Amino acid sequence: MTVRIVADENMPNIEAWFSSVASSITRKPGRTLTRADLSEADVLLVRSVTKVHEELLQQTPVRFVGSATIGTDHIDQTYLNAQNIPFHYAPGCNAQSVADWLLSVLSRLHLDHDLHWWQKTIGIVGVGNVGKTVQSVLERLGCRVLLCDPPRHERGELPEHRELSELLSLSDIVCFHTPHTVTGKHPTDKLVCEFALQTVRPETWLINAGRGPVFDRDALLEAIEHRNLRVVLDVWPEEPEVDQSLLDAVLLASPHVAGYSLEGKFKGTEMLARALQQWAGWAELTAPEPPAGAVIDARLYEQDDSDRWISELILAVYDPARDTVAMRQSVLDGFISAPVFDELRKSYPTRREIGSTRIEHAEGWLAERLKNLGFQVGVK
Repeated sequence: MTVRIVADENMPNIEAWFSSVASSITRKPGRTLTRADLSEADVLLVRSVTKVHEELLQQTPVRFVGSATIGTDHIDQTYLNAQNIPFHYAPGCNAQSVADWLLSVLSRLHLDHDLHWWQKTIGIVGVGNVGKTVQSVLERLGCRVLLCDPPRHERGELPEHRELSELLSLSDIVCFHTPHTVTGKHPTDKLVCEFALQTVRPETWLINAGRGPVFDRDALLEAIEHRNLRVVLDVWPEEPEVDQSLLDAVLLASPHVAGYSLEGKFKGTEMLARALQQWAGWAELTAPEPPAGAVIDARLYEQDDSDRWISELILAVYDPARDTVAMRQSVLDGFISAPVFDELRKSYPTRREIGSTRIEHAEGWLAERLKNLGFQVGVK
């Protein structure tokens, strides 16, 4: 089968997977992809910045669409089904990446704001692949976790579900991992609005690594100012543009990269490669291996306070403070523009997951705690 591939320019390993079987591979910027770019494409591989709908695909030869993402709100699946165009995505590919990002955020907040998060009640809104992974990590570390996901509860999958208002009123920290939906029984568009924020206790921490429009920008700014809410955002209500007033109001900021670990990207491409392999009838494809992770000497980060020592080691893998600095330096005339936002993502430094990192010279209690966090411990 002749297969011509057009793929997002930021998707890794496309050539490694397909150069031996595809007749052509063309890279394009995902946000500005046009119908003309697909005039000679059988396969379209995208990320979340590309809206895939009739306007993009009509009168093109595209016969297969894949998205290396965990969400599908950028894909018009009704249109694809009507055209008999198979669609595949990558649910769960970056779940561990997001969980690791959260641990780094919490570690930075611990050092900078004395947040003893492991002693707090943490609410999770949205308990899909990412939310479940976050839940597992936090519970393994001894946190009290509350869960909110109405659709899963109604399907009988989440008996421990709490209504959003109850979860917000009981939690010290609330993490959002929901898709963005505007229709259906439980739409998430502006889920966090003025009414919802009235139930949040003052000085609560809100962390959004799901979808930006789940938060109402004006209501959030009002709550930050008048209820002393502390907020961390990886995604933005008006993304890909970011308003400086909101950026200045949050304590940590990143450009929609919580799931951007090298391992998460590798998994996302692999899931699409396996689906495309089956569709095209190719023989078994060989998966590229990620490079070896870092080796860290625990003694270099030693602190008298054991909790601070742990936080320093987590931040040695990835520190979200660097993303905050990069975003604030990217403001021009009161906002971050869409092209600049996309460039921040495109040029984002390689980030590895905690599980790729080996810690040496850690013994006893330190070794056990690091293993619970997912580190490799000891000398190979």
